Amino acid sequence: MSITTPSDEINNEPNKTYPQVWAAYNQAQTQEKVLFLELLHELTSQILQPKRNGAGCPKANLSDMVFSCCLKQYLDFSSRRSESDMQMVMQLGYINRTPHFNTILKYLNEPVMKKVLMKLIEISAIPLKEIESDFAMDASGFSTVMYGNWLAKRLIFNEHKTFKKAHVMCGVKTNIITHIEVTDGYSSDRGQVQALLDGTAKHFHMKEVSADKGYSSEKNLGIILAHGAIPFVPFIGNVKKTSENRLPIWNIMFRFFRDNKEEFMRHYHKRSNIESVFSKMKRKFGSHVRGKSTASQENEVLCKALCHNLCVLIQEMFELGVKVDFSEVPATEFMCKAYFNNPFIKKIKPIQTKCRKKRKFHGRETPLRSIDSTDLGC
Repeated sequence: MSITTPSDEINNEPNKTYPQVWAAYNQAQTQEKVLFLELLHELTSQILQPKRNGAGCPKANLSDMVFSCCLKQYLDFSSRRSESDMQMVMQLGYINRTPHFNTILKYLNEPVMKKVLMKLIEISAIPLKEIESDFAMDASGFSTVMYGNWLAKRLIFNEHKTFKKAHVMCGVKTNIITHIEVTDGYSSDRGQVQALLDGTAKHFHMKEVSADKGYSSEKNLGIILAHGAIPFVPFIGNVKKTSENRLPIWNIMFRFFRDNKEEFMRHYHKRSNIESVFSKMKRKFGSHVRGKSTASQENEVLCKALCHNLCVLIQEMFELGVKVDFSEVPATEFMCKAYFNNPFIKKIKPIQTKCRKKRKFHGRETPLRSIDSTDLGC
């Protein structure tokens, strides 16, 4: 496979700046919570209830419980403090009944929730598939104790057992999370490259992938190339020359890194966006998890990632004019349309949400896109 690297000529133009579109930002932030509830409901209402086996008390509605778990993480409240918010969203028609706070904790501890949440994260990124082509990957820890700080302890390896590590692939334009893997804190970053790339390649066409030196290996560069992307991963200090025993992509990228380091770093520093993703998630939804079991801790991190994606979609609805409607998309394709030629102010109107309390059925009566139990691994 032929490799086309950027031009050898160094571009001496000043660095581009990306000023904030304050009018779009203000509208997105002031309407975020209303739109978050609307998008989360459209996404979770398409989850079908698993079949009931045997007698006994029926289980709570799965879509309602996913909605409640994600809302709890969005609010960054304990399960008890979020009870009143659950009552309000029930009155608005987003859920059928108010779950008990212990029921929310019980479902956060369900292993099946991990498969459901990972599927929803994947689906929530699809509306931006025509916008994203360059991606970045990295990992960061979420403390399982209230006083833990990943930046302070990421180099103290015997402390990693108190963290859950989120391995994330994101688009560098919008910071949307395309795939996530949650592991123990001491898990290696390099071992997650295949899963991150496979998950992203389902719906996105990758042109560039940037990562830090922790991912620098001949195997990982080959995996990235196999997915049709150019790997911008800096080489560690003990790599001095090319070798015939190495893969061609290793030698090509090393020569480009050695001879055109400034141009290489221009592409590599797109990786800074993954740091922005972790910063947003931790500042907005908390840098620690409250659960005690492994399953609940992993599910809490996944809920934070899903909440982040929905907030990104809301931002891009106003900045790029992206139309997001999970209920109107055919089963084979999700809607993704951006109005690049017109200012958002002329195209985007605030979405008016209606109370569904008087409807015959809660939510959409006939969703066009359904996620069946086999798709979720139920």
